[in-house]
Amino acid sequence: MQGSYYRPRKKTKRRRLSKLSSRKSYSRVWSPKLALFLVLALFLIGFSVYVYLGYKIQGLKRQKEDLVLTNARLSAKISRLEKDPKAYEEIARKKYGLVKDNERLVIFR
Repeated sequence: MQGSYYRPRKKTKRRRLSKLSSRKSYSRVWSPKLALFLVLALFLIGFSVYVYLGYKIQGLKRQKEDLVLTNARLSAKISRLEKDPKAYEEIARKKYGLVKDNERLVIFR
């Protein structure tokens, strides 16, 4: 039993070394291609985000214009209510159906 101890095979070590060296050369060949692919992918992602944000900005500009017009209409309405007391009567009659003391409300259908 003196010579029956376990020894690892030398061929397996050589196989592992040869596989590692072939992987290195394989990664050297694909490294520029992989880098180019990653650059193109990042460019496409960035460009699509740029286009999306452009559309988003256009929509927000339209929304801002609408809000500016609404604000102008409401400001005109407020100034009319501040200056003209009959404007309150008009709103009370049309919106709430109120009448003065000696008036009758007649509704036609």
